Order: sequence, then structure tokens, then C-alpha cells
Amino acid sequence: MARERSAKGRGKHYAKLKKAAPALPEEMLKLLIRQKYHLAGQHSAAKLCHWSHSALKGGESCYKSRFYGIASHRCLQCTPVLLFCNHACVFCWRFMPEKDKYGSIGKKFAWDEPEKIAEWLISAQKELVSGYGGNKKVRKELYEQACEPKHVALSLTGEPAMYPYIGRLLREFHRRGMTTFLVTNGTFPERMEKWEEMPTQLYVSMVAPNEDAYLKSIRPAERNLWKKYLKGLEVLRKLGEKTRTVLRMTLCRGVNDFGLEGYARQIAIAKPHYVEVKSMVFVGGARQPGRNLSLSSMLSMEEIRQIASKLSDMTGYKISCEHAPSRVVLLCKDKQAEESRIIRWVDGQEGQQDSRHNI
Repeated sequence: MARERSAKGRGKHYAKLKKAAPALPEEMLKLLIRQKYHLAGQHSAAKLCHWSHSALKGGESCYKSRFYGIASHRCLQCTPVLLFCNHACVFCWRFMPEKDKYGSIGKKFAWDEPEKIAEWLISAQKELVSGYGGNKKVRKELYEQACEPKHVALSLTGEPAMYPYIGRLLREFHRRGMTTFLVTNGTFPERMEKWEEMPTQLYVSMVAPNEDAYLKSIRPAERNLWKKYLKGLEVLRKLGEKTRTVLRMTLCRGVNDFGLEGYARQIAIAKPHYVEVKSMVFVGGARQPGRNLSLSSMLSMEEIRQIASKLSDMTGYKISCEHAPSRVVLLCKDKQAEESRIIRWVDGQEGQQDSRHNI
């Protein structure tokens, strides 16, 4: 039987989401549905990633599993800022750099409460994995575990520091016995300093060797964001006393894969526990014609290894691990960071980290 259509020719699912998020532009909502995002309230969403799908079927897991011990099939990839980002990176795989062509946010928009967002996102994840219950390639125990996510990756799209209650949202996930990885672009240092709760692991994206490359390829909403980013690196250094910290590089050929001295200086400012040296991936939004990218924009695994080796020599950080399918190499600050990179769990079970730092 065909799905019941609304008066405008759209299904019940569309009508339900439109009612829940009235400020979301119509064209953007249709795009998100096509791309299999599961909306959670006005501005949050979850999406099952390739590695969760692979792990559920007994295949390869995400680099976060190899580097830090995260179970990919129990990872909730999500965002509390579906509609907002102050960067428009040319290599971003999301739709964010072109979001304006889908319409502007309506006047009915209001921030959702973090307690509700956490509940909605966990429910969305359960819906996302529900179809795997009848898949003969998925072991029953893996499916049952996937229905009870234990890790939250706040990295799907947007800039999470723009959500005004991010600390409370982190606390809500931690209260439920979940670990959290949060990825920020570092341009809100004044907010980062005031978060009442830190993520289990805090990432700052390191995406340009200098201000000129930053303005050209990251296309920030304000010209002064480079200075804010540098301040964010200083804040990250301080926050390293409270939680695990990472600088994450996303390298794109001819865009930001040069000037390693500039990256080394940024590492020296932030002194993170870890540095991830990674190639961009030519998928999703990165394929938009206006970005002027191609498959050759991706760096090979050997090129990533060479860059990681040079950065190791320049910074003293040691090469620790790699994940070739993701074209990423992990650098550790010191022996203690290396020995602590695999997250320990309470009583040997997955859940809230026994020590938030393990560093």
C-alpha cells in the first residue's frame, strides 16, 4: 500500500516533522529527509554513519574504535545545531555551506531544552537502528546493544558551541552513563571557558595553516574568527587539565595541505593530548560543483603518513596508530597520552568514563 499523502502531496512523516520544527525551511526539510537525518525537535538531529552500519554487520569499525576504544555500533552521531555554523569549509561533506539556498530560518524558532534533546536524540537513534533487528547479517547481541547507545559524537553538522546550553546537554548524556566526544571549530573561546560540563573528549578542528588560507577555504562568517580561533587554542590548552583534548586536521589537496610550520605552531599553542591527521573525503556536500573539488582532492594514506611523520618531527608528538580506511593517523603528546588513549569504563562496562581524563 502506498503511503498516505497529505493535501500537498507529502507523506505523514513530512507533516510530523514540519509540525515539530516549524522554523525549518521546506526545501531544507525535504533534503534532510532524503539524506536520512532523523530530526529531534527544532534544531537537533541524528544520522547513522557508515561505520555504525558496517560494525552492526560484523565489518570494519570507525577510527574512534581503533584509536580510543569506542564501540561503533553503540555510537550516536548527532548535532544540537542542525541549522547553524559560522564556517563554510569548501571540503565539508555536509550541506551547511549551501544552506542558504534552502531558505531562511522561520520566526517560530526557539532553542529546545537540553533534557528534551537528549531524550529525543536517543529515541531517534533507536529508530535509526530498528531496521537491523530483522537483518540476518546482524547478530542479535549487536542489535540489542545498538538499541542502547553508550557513546555520543556531537559532530554531525553545525557548530555545537552555538547551542547556548551545551554544558547541560553534555551533563544529561553523562547522567545516562554515556561518553561524549564534541567537535568544535574553536571560535567561541569565551563560551568554552564557561561550560559547566566538559565532554569526555574535546576536539578543535585545525583546518588551515594561516589566516590567508583560513579566509579563503574556510570562508568564516566574520573576518575576526581567526583571532578567536587562536584564542580557542589557548583555551583548549587550559581545558586539557579537565578533559581529553584533540586537534583534528582535515586536509584537502591544494586547499590546506601546505604550511606545516603553521600547523606545528598551533599544536604548540594548544598542546592537545592527541592530534588526528586526516584527509578530507569526497562525499556528500564536498561533491557540490561550486566547491571545485574532485576525487583527487583527497590525500592518499601514504601522503597522510608522510605529513604525520613531518609533524611528529616538528612537534615531538609520537605516531601512535592509524586507520587506513579513513585515511587518518593519530599522534600522541607523550607516553602517558599513548597509554591512556583507550577509554576505560566503569566496572569494565561501557558507559560513563571512570576518570573523565584518563590522562
